[in-house]
Amino acid sequence: MNRTLIAGLTAALVVAACGKKEAAPQQAMPGTGNMPGMTGMRGMGMRSDSLMPMMRAHLDSLAALSPQFAAGMLSMHEAMASRMLDAMGADMTSMGMKPAPAWAALTDSIKQDLADLPALSGHALDARLKAHMGRMRRLMAMHEGMMQRMKRPA
Repeated sequence: MNRTLIAGLTAALVVAACGKKEAAPQQAMPGTGNMPGMTGMRGMGMRSDSLMPMMRAHLDSLAALSPQFAAGMLSMHEAMASRMLDAMGADMTSMGMKPAPAWAALTDSIKQDLADLPALSGHALDARLKAHMGRMRRLMAMHEGMMQRMKRPA
């Protein structure tokens, strides 16, 4: 098997495993339609720390795919990224945090990526997707750092 196929299968298994958290069938996460593997996502809660390991695995899998195969995963990626952004915002709101300018700029760039990526293909998709994944990883690191600073005793 080639690496692209292995990465695609790995990504599908990671997503499918997310639905195994609860035995009772659940409605799919809003915005995902009937995408396989997305049932059960609703029960995961809005905490970003529960979503980050899954997002990291997803980004690793996406990075290993060719642009042709990555294009087929963009709708799932958009749903996962949107869920992550919502969870991060909820974390910050619950802690009384206001978004810093760097945070706002990075989230705006990510949202623009999510809007633009579906229209791209080939080398343009590959380049933009790589940049987008870097932004996603920076945002997750930034969020984790902010949460750690807020949890430390004064």
